[in-house]
Amino acid sequence: MTDKEFQDILEPIVGQFIWGARQLTGSFLTLEFGKPTIEFGRVHQPSEKNRFPFNKFERRRVRIKGEYSLFISMSNWKIYADKTELAYDESERNEIKLALQFINGQKLSSITLNTEENLTELKFDLGGKIVISGEWYTDDLNEMWSFYTGTNKVLTYRNDKKISYEKAGMEYGKEKFTEIKEKNLP
Repeated sequence: MTDKEFQDILEPIVGQFIWGARQLTGSFLTLEFGKPTIEFGRVHQPSEKNRFPFNKFERRRVRIKGEYSLFISMSNWKIYADKTELAYDESERNEIKLALQFINGQKLSSITLNTEENLTELKFDLGGKIVISGEWYTDDLNEMWSFYTGTNKVLTYRNDKKISYEKAGMEYGKEKFTEIKEKNLP
């Protein structure tokens, strides 16, 4: 992937407000950009073995999702306010929540991928910054982050410094990952 291709894919979110930043399971994060949409999940059936009052009934999950989403997964990350570290992937959930509240509402100024150091840096207009690395994820092959576009495609970066740009929902392991031609994007 070239600098131009990388810029073209991520260009729609540069200058956009981040919203809906939240922590998922473990240290996974999701960041939303662009126009919000409502996503209705399938109906979940109650489980026979778990009949707690709330689980007696069918239910459906509803989620407000951005036109674009950045999912940070099997990686190390830190959130900064200027040079002050607010939280990192092993912080307490409450610290992470406060750091994400600081990032919410800021405009994304730039995204830089430094393959030499295996870092991705997101900078925001009010001094917020998220740095994603594969520092402790070198033993196995892991997807560090995935960017879900408005065109139903996903840009995924792995800890082996390879990148994929494929249709969303493709079966895991079937994606085609390629070397990045440049050391720093953009």
